[in-house]
Amino acid sequence: MNLSKSPRSEPQVAGYDSELTSIMTRISGASPRDLMQVRLIIEPQAVAAAAVHARDSDLERIGAAHDQAVAALAPDEFERWDGEFHRLIFASTRNEFLVNLHDILQVIRSRKPWIEIKRRTFSEERRQLYGAEHAAILGALRSRDPENALQAMTRHMVTISHALFGAGGQF
Repeated sequence: MNLSKSPRSEPQVAGYDSELTSIMTRISGASPRDLMQVRLIIEPQAVAAAAVHARDSDLERIGAAHDQAVAALAPDEFERWDGEFHRLIFASTRNEFLVNLHDILQVIRSRKPWIEIKRRTFSEERRQLYGAEHAAILGALRSRDPENALQAMTRHMVTISHALFGAGGQF
């Protein structure tokens, strides 16, 4: 019996690779509003999963990223630690697919349109508000309370949406 790949399976794999590349190209051009809408759907569910699956060491790292974000006064430094806070939440879900979805969202968040809108809307007041909302998220994670974590992240995503797009920015 010949166990090598059949000629038919190789084009399918190549086709899938091509299809995934095409999808990634289209996704990377998503608008900031589209990105925010997806974040509003995914991040509350991810943090609820993290409340259940995170290890104590994960919560320590999330807490450390939160502390760094709170202490960061420069917009770029705050963004770095804010991104790390969210990345660590996804990592603590123990769900590789969710982690990869976060990575895709992060690629889009690093694009010029997103960076420009974040810079235009950054203020000390917002930095403090985001820090308070992160503290609520972290508290729910530490309490292992998926429902409160989901609600806290939903509030945070709505706050970000309002900051970026105004009151009509909520989806």
